[in-house]
Amino acid sequence: MKLTNLRYTMKLDNSLTADNINQNLLNIEYAVRGPILQRALQIERELAKGVPKPFERVVRANIGDCHALGQKPITFIRQVVALAACPALADAADVPADVKQRAREILSACT
Repeated sequence: MKLTNLRYTMKLDNSLTADNINQNLLNIEYAVRGPILQRALQIERELAKGVPKPFERVVRANIGDCHALGQKPITFIRQVVALAACPALADAADVPADVKQRAREILSACT
């Protein structure tokens, strides 16, 4: 299928598949390792042995897990995005009224 406009022609049947994507993307690994982790593990072992430190625990901030650091989940934003993407979810009884209202505002601005 082709989408034609005065300014461009775009072929819509070009999609990424496991056969045509860069193979490095398929082989990528996310592994938490390296010198920061090694040092954190060493400090944790020292704490377990009772070595005095000016803190009681190690916070592994290098892994990008904001919830492990105490940030509360951004539920409101996630719910609004979900409703904007799938308005039928607004019928669910457990969706808060303010979420429904914000999603309606967003969707009304899109038409």
